[in-house]
Amino acid sequence: MNIEFPVKYFEENLVFAQDGSCWAYYQLSGYNYDFLADDEKDYIFTKIKAFFWQIHLDTHMLVVPNFQSIQEKHERFKSRLSGPLKEAAVKHTDDTADQLERLLGKEGTEYLFYIGVKLPKPENTQKNSLLQDIKEAWKDFIGSVNETTGLDTPEIIEDEIKRYRKAERRIYNKIYTRFQAEPVSEEAIQWLIRRNFYRGIGKAPVLKNWSPTYSVHYKEYEEGDVTVRRPLHHDVLRLSEGLVDDSPKRSLVLKQVHEGEEKEGHVAFLAVSNVPFEMEFPNEEWIYTIQSLDFPVELSIRTETMDNRKALSAVRNKQKELKDQDRHARETGNDTGLNVLEGRQEAHELEAHLQKSRMPLIKTSIIIAVSASDEDELKRRCDTVKDHYQDMMFQVEQPYGDQWLAFNEFLPGSKRYVKDYIHYMEPSTVSGGMFGATKQLGDGEGFFIGTTGILDQPVYMMPNRAAQGIRGTKTNALSAAFLGSLGGGKSFSSNLITYLSVLSGGKALVIDPKGERGEWENDLFELKDQVNIISLSANSADKGRLDPFSIHEDRKEAETLALDILTFLTGVRLDDSKRFPKLTQAVRIVAEGEKPCLMKVMEELLQSEDEVASQLGEHIRSFSELSFAQLLFGDGENHAAISLETALNVLQIQNLELPAPDTPHEKYNLSEMLSVAMMLPISSFALKFIHTNRSIFKVVLLDEAWAVLNTSQGSHLATRLVRAGRSMNAGIYFVTQNADDLLDEKMKNNIGMKFAFRSTDPQEIQNVLSLLNLKHTEYNASTLKELQNGQCLFQDISGRVGVVSINALFQDLFDAFDTRPPVAEAVEEHLIDYETEKSREQTGVYI
Repeated sequence: MNIEFPVKYFEENLVFAQDGSCWAYYQLSGYNYDFLADDEKDYIFTKIKAFFWQIHLDTHMLVVPNFQSIQEKHERFKSRLSGPLKEAAVKHTDDTADQLERLLGKEGTEYLFYIGVKLPKPENTQKNSLLQDIKEAWKDFIGSVNETTGLDTPEIIEDEIKRYRKAERRIYNKIYTRFQAEPVSEEAIQWLIRRNFYRGIGKAPVLKNWSPTYSVHYKEYEEGDVTVRRPLHHDVLRLSEGLVDDSPKRSLVLKQVHEGEEKEGHVAFLAVSNVPFEMEFPNEEWIYTIQSLDFPVELSIRTETMDNRKALSAVRNKQKELKDQDRHARETGNDTGLNVLEGRQEAHELEAHLQKSRMPLIKTSIIIAVSASDEDELKRRCDTVKDHYQDMMFQVEQPYGDQWLAFNEFLPGSKRYVKDYIHYMEPSTVSGGMFGATKQLGDGEGFFIGTTGILDQPVYMMPNRAAQGIRGTKTNALSAAFLGSLGGGKSFSSNLITYLSVLSGGKALVIDPKGERGEWENDLFELKDQVNIISLSANSADKGRLDPFSIHEDRKEAETLALDILTFLTGVRLDDSKRFPKLTQAVRIVAEGEKPCLMKVMEELLQSEDEVASQLGEHIRSFSELSFAQLLFGDGENHAAISLETALNVLQIQNLELPAPDTPHEKYNLSEMLSVAMMLPISSFALKFIHTNRSIFKVVLLDEAWAVLNTSQGSHLATRLVRAGRSMNAGIYFVTQNADDLLDEKMKNNIGMKFAFRSTDPQEIQNVLSLLNLKHTEYNASTLKELQNGQCLFQDISGRVGVVSINALFQDLFDAFDTRPPVAEAVEEHLIDYETEKSREQTGVYI
């Protein structure tokens, strides 16, 4: 069957069709859906329903899989790499691409959502007489005849394009309000055309910096010359290159030269022939549900709006038709068919509903495209789709002889060709499909951190992306939170992401209070001399290295930190009118003197004749006599500063005894109190670290972050860290078992990405969901409770939430970042160990 290629010309997001219509196309960014509560789903449902109530124009919804070349994605990332580890990063990126191709194939899949709106025919702004209108109509008729017969080339009046552009701006406001959609580019329209001819074959090539060409002409009208464009039709037609064979009748065979060889793809188009009269929402999201299939599926949904008056007229005509069938059956002595009786009942109900609600009806057709590389796989996939929709009481057929017609319905700017499967739907039925809901996660660019969904879609991350002001992101915060109970994977994932950030050109300071990262110099051999393990001990060489006056050159900063440490150790509150002024006075006196240090603050208090001050001094001395306290209590001498010149710096303190996270403050012993106090100068040291070179992305990984966040002094310091991090191009990564530590609004709003690993405590689950801005539903709670080791509930910077399986891909990285005791170590099922470390070293492969 011959069909004229429907696209005449396109410019920006406008597509001009051969039938004289003009369509505007937009792309949706997609929205999170799975973990929303019912009332939140209802809110989205209502927004979409309102769109179909108000649009009164034809629409074309497309749900299409985007087959992204893994190699191309990693090549783009390689072009952005910089820093002293660039060579190692390039090799790691190549290794990752090769490994992912072994795991997932050469192409990954993500669903994209587009909506086209048929723009109203622009009216001529000039007022014409009746005679002029007749002349214009006659010219348009003759022009269309000439175009159809090939006697003249297609023409588009320049002024008409401008008027369509104005109409498009009005439509855009409606689209953006309901769908958060943006106009597509010419390259996207080119891809939407070309991809159709590469189904089952591979990724469609796109012509870079290409636009359809046209010639400019002038035509004489009574009022003067008018500029017209004559698109070169063959220029657009080149996008349809390829061989299409429709001889199978229930499918098509596509042939293309792809990557230097001729390849064959098979595609079948299924039509929805019956839609249930009543559908339950939520739970029957008939558009969104295709993402749960283990192979990519496409949808083309075309709608026309019938206003309430026309809808009532159509329903009443249908009632008359059914009534005649019923009467004819009775007159002939036959029983009326059940479908006729049910139809009459449904028609009466629909008429009453239309009269009461004043709603329009949506004239809808739904085409499903399924593709595969061979005929047997195509048949399996078609059967799976039919069964899948049958479970929702949808009837899906594979029409005979209409495959080429259905093929053309997916082209932007085309019209409805298959007219045997039209349904009159309520706006709520269309909106209940949840067009735009996505399972996609991550940034789409950057380094690989894991997979998500039944298709194992790769999840990529650009750690500094949030601060770049990209439209569609819900936060500009660079900080992240890693939450969960012991052994779930929070330390592993934070280590992996920090390592990949460093490899990509960033710098990192890792606060390691448990001393789990002491072997990184040997384990992360690809970083060479860019790993610096700073292990502070009770030796005299480290005396005073965490003294506030050693960390900060600014005396005021040092005073503030000294007060934070001493008020925590002594339990002095800011509203303690007796003790707090004494402590403040002693710190100020020492700060204004020579060689200030905490030891001199203690001595200043002990030497005071005031009883309150001397008691404070005794209290502080009880801590200073502990073995590792000399790290805090310096003698005022200029000890060697802690150097952070390398890319990856790990700061450890030997003999640190942090209490259990659930231990109340009043039950801390001396060592535990001092250990928690040590975290304050360390965090302040991190503040100093992030104020270095602003052009380099920096990470501060704060393990056992609860020890800082659980105190008022530490919480204030952490808030300063995340706020400064946003402006200084730095992300603070909090690793903690307690989500409650991050629920303060000031802190919560300054955390971008969140990784929530398994938790079984009911209160902790509620806190985690609150941090993720999710409602406490049974589904959300059970998902969090049943996560496997290495799986997390991940919220990206666009606010989308889904389950991600963190994957380091390589055994040596798994061993380096695994913090479990050796006896308990077991290689995870998802880990792919395709080479031994020895063979990798021999071949010079960096990871």
